[in-house]
Amino acid sequence: MDRDVVLAARSRTLRARRISTWPMAVGGALIVAIAVLLGVELVSDGDGAGAFAWAALQGLPGVVLLVGASREFAAVRRLRELWNTTEVPAVAMRMSARGLRCSIDMTPDELFFPWSAVTGFQLRTWRGQRFLVLALAPGVTASTPGVSGLDHPDVERVLHRKVFGIKGIRFAVSTLRRPAEEIDQALTHFSEGRVRIHP
Repeated sequence: MDRDVVLAARSRTLRARRISTWPMAVGGALIVAIAVLLGVELVSDGDGAGAFAWAALQGLPGVVLLVGASREFAAVRRLRELWNTTEVPAVAMRMSARGLRCSIDMTPDELFFPWSAVTGFQLRTWRGQRFLVLALAPGVTASTPGVSGLDHPDVERVLHRKVFGIKGIRFAVSTLRRPAEEIDQALTHFSEGRVRIHP
């Protein structure tokens, strides 16, 4: 993997998530502030506790937005701390006659698939960036003979829900030192023609 490209991509991701969270936080704070001012005004006008409760109800969406923003800021902090303590894997994937060894952020060299467990890679695009997404054979699990690393929590997370718009083990093409065409040739060679990159 190209370390500089990966580090730049991590920095852009963190910045984009923080920027996209600020409008939610500001909007929530404004809604809550308006609801509080409205409640104070209603109570001072002698409209009673019922009016204040109504104003508080109006501020509820703001509280929801603030809680959501707080969770997102916390998630960004956790991700930044994780990336600060995790070195970029030196190699995204290694191939041999036995199979395919992969690295993702939290599992350097821990993922291994015999060629029988792999059907190929799909080229996907998300927000203008191309990704190679690993396609596993139907029924492949952590207990499939020869497979290792699928039970890692970070691997399970990307396999079962979309992370940054894509579900599955994937590699940003821009972070790879070799072009997709060379990777396709190597896959074809080591898998005896079984595994290819599919557009």
